[in-house]
Amino acid sequence: MNTNATQWRLGVMGTLSDAAYVDADNSIGIYPLIYFESRRFFFHATEGGVHLYKGEQFTLDATLVIGSLNMDPDDLGRGALASRNVDRGQLDDRDRSYYAGLSASWASRFGVLSAEAHTDISGTSEGERYDVGYRYPWNIGRARVTPHIGVTYLSENVADYYYGIDTDESITGDYSYIPDAALLSGVGVDLAYSLSHDWNIYATFDYESYPDEITDSPLIEDDAAVRLRTGISYSF
Repeated sequence: MNTNATQWRLGVMGTLSDAAYVDADNSIGIYPLIYFESRRFFFHATEGGVHLYKGEQFTLDATLVIGSLNMDPDDLGRGALASRNVDRGQLDDRDRSYYAGLSASWASRFGVLSAEAHTDISGTSEGERYDVGYRYPWNIGRARVTPHIGVTYLSENVADYYYGIDTDESITGDYSYIPDAALLSGVGVDLAYSLSHDWNIYATFDYESYPDEITDSPLIEDDAAVRLRTGISYSF
């Protein structure tokens, strides 16, 4: 493979996700899919950056990442929150965080190991997240199947921002929930199929298990989050 070649893929991507917030409907969205890769720079859908080192097996990148977590109180059940001493009318939005950091991966015949360290630079959650993952891609005809597993560490600030409750958000005004840092585990599978030399379709399923620090939150009703993404792209 020519690592100096510039690659472009453009398309659309649809998502269906359930972040396990109380009485919230599944989130559905359609987004542009933009993939750019060159010898030095890259942008892959929700993250981009600079290749600090790019070899046949080892890659080290400086990255900017759009966080996937956000919450609109209007999407949550007022009655269910009230039963947990949470006032939906006083509940603040949980906005997306934007992270900067480092990402490394090492590929071998046994699969691909990856590690990432990022800190919020948007002033939203004002915390850090760390990810370690393993994936094993294999080709079946014109299809590529890539099962993957991983763990994510959310710092206390990140866990508190997305899953905590302040006293002014409670009905009685004297209740709060402040989670500790949380360690999440996940599994999933990526599917890619080549329709032609230029056209490809994709599907990704992710399942992420929540620890007690998150499931004990009055904002959360399930012990896991799921996400399905599908898309089609054209390469040139």
